[in-house]
Amino acid sequence: MNKSELIPTIAPLVVAENNKRGKPLYPSVVIAQAICESGWGQSKIMMKANAIFGIKATSSWKGKVYNSNTQECYDGVSYTNITACFRAYDSLAESISDYFDLITKLERYRKATVAETPLECITAIKNGGYATSPTYINTIMSIINSNNLTKYDNVEDVENSVNNSINVDTEQT
Repeated sequence: MNKSELIPTIAPLVVAENNKRGKPLYPSVVIAQAICESGWGQSKIMMKANAIFGIKATSSWKGKVYNSNTQECYDGVSYTNITACFRAYDSLAESISDYFDLITKLERYRKATVAETPLECITAIKNGGYATSPTYINTIMSIINSNNLTKYDNVEDVENSVNNSINVDTEQT
């Protein structure tokens, strides 16, 4: 998948999953995380395993897995290269559904589901332990702002989100 296809591909899936679950999250945050974690759909893990959120596979995970090199920042300053085991999926929709399960069902992310802004939402996700990068919140907010992703936050209808993606992409080219 090339960079220009990622948002039009995942935005409708994220909006649909969010709507199905009673809108617990901001689609802008979820889309931005997918962009960040998958390197705009260019990372090997995303291409081979539909693992667009880079969710690690712990011992409780019973699904498919994929090993990949990654970097973690444990001390808030320096990055360490590691090989980690990530969750793998049969489809992007399955990856998105699992992400929603993770964020909406674990107590450590509960504040994300009651956040009043995308910034509060991603802050709660980061503080819940989702990412180790000290710049993660700023990175996600920058992706949201530079790609006008908040337009997906109040979309009721999946068809609308598809049309919005196509219209915006057409205007930018």
